[in-house]
Amino acid sequence: MKKIIFTIIFLICSSFTSFSQKMNREIGETYTKENIAVFEIEDSSSGYSQGLGKQLTALIEDSLTKMNRFNIVDRKNLDKYLKEMELQLTGITESQVIEVGKIYGYSKAIKGNIVSADVNYNYDSDTGSGSIYGQVEMVLQIVDVETTKIMYSSKLQGISYYSTTSYPSYSLRQTAINDACNDLAAKVEDKMREIFKITLTISDIIGNDVIILAGRNQGIDSKTRFKVYSKKDNITLPSGNVINGGYDYKGTLRVKELGNDYSVLKISRGRNIQAGDIARETIIGDFIAGISLNYASYNIKAFNATYQSTVRPNDGKLKISLNENKYALGIHLKIGYNGIRFSPNISIGLLFGDFFKSSYAVDTRFNFDININLYQEVLRLVITPYVGMGVSFTTIGEVYGGNYFIDNYTYLRNGAKIDSRDIMFGIGAIASIQYNITDTIGVNLGIGYRFYTNPINLGVFSDKTEVTLPEKIKTVNLTGLEFTLGAYLLL
Repeated sequence: MKKIIFTIIFLICSSFTSFSQKMNREIGETYTKENIAVFEIEDSSSGYSQGLGKQLTALIEDSLTKMNRFNIVDRKNLDKYLKEMELQLTGITESQVIEVGKIYGYSKAIKGNIVSADVNYNYDSDTGSGSIYGQVEMVLQIVDVETTKIMYSSKLQGISYYSTTSYPSYSLRQTAINDACNDLAAKVEDKMREIFKITLTISDIIGNDVIILAGRNQGIDSKTRFKVYSKKDNITLPSGNVINGGYDYKGTLRVKELGNDYSVLKISRGRNIQAGDIARETIIGDFIAGISLNYASYNIKAFNATYQSTVRPNDGKLKISLNENKYALGIHLKIGYNGIRFSPNISIGLLFGDFFKSSYAVDTRFNFDININLYQEVLRLVITPYVGMGVSFTTIGEVYGGNYFIDNYTYLRNGAKIDSRDIMFGIGAIASIQYNITDTIGVNLGIGYRFYTNPINLGVFSDKTEVTLPEKIKTVNLTGLEFTLGAYLLL
């Protein structure tokens, strides 16, 4: 009878325990921090790695603590507990990590092994300087105590770089190793942020504001973004088997107001977002890379002239001939910072001129995008003032009728092309309608106007010989209208 009662009590307790574990794994309104133990990083490398295990462990522990996303187990208390079990932080096995975790109360554990650590010095005898490269590589493992499995295992590498004009001292080499360790700890932090994304249900919606019960104390900052999902109904087959319905993407959120234990988010994309929907942290880059096709003013006025040599006027002549041109196609590549309201960036463009028959130009711009949302962050008006510099390369004529003598000993050969290089400075502005297809991909269509100086001649050349013409030849003027069609990607 006692055995039966004991069995019933055991089953009831087991069922409550199982139910509790399932509830803990379910997504709730509040974010529950993971209890994580950081075990001392082993060091199986040789050479420059003395004491790196302890150093790297401390750096990783410090980084994870500052993330404010985890409850980090106190290593001193854990070490004391392990000693009582006749174990140690260094060299503990996966099975021992799991066994201790179930008793000590952490759900995840970080282990690692430094496999290489070194400093390389490369000397360049031509410049009389050298480069120092610090490198530390480790195998990182994250152990899940609940599932008793290794949930992540991979090699990560930290690097550092210095330049020096003298042979590197011991202190400089040590600094290179230390910086490589710092870089490695930062990469571990990035990996932990990627694996342990904040996921919770939306608590409430007030007007256009979305409320979640997680804030600074849970590791959220002003740049944190969330994607919203709703759970689809499960599908029950005639056999009785159930297929998980999965999740539907509903939109993307951005932090509007940040509290210690709550966040007010605004909808940057999506609709029909409701309380109870699932908000999951996502990573959207702060840097933008784009490409645009431009059709813009590329003014060349028709001009014809012939110049004869003052040394030998009866020999070859210079024939200057410019064909009229008004517009030209071009392509611009840009990269820069992507902000909510302002996005400074730089672009470099190649202007095709008359499709490279006689002229083309390179246009460099420093842009300052002003973003005005028309509908969420899906449709925008972007005003882009910029400061620009253009350099044009134009074939303005050729030598004909024989060799053209500059003096009695120097001449330009018959048939040689005459090229002019010119530089222009200017300002401009473009107004674009930008449609963001996804959170990271968008297209835009714009129109603008630019004011550039008249071309400032950098020299006239023929077969790499500089030529002085009797008068200045005005080549390209970039002032005028500009039409753009582009696409971009957030990195």
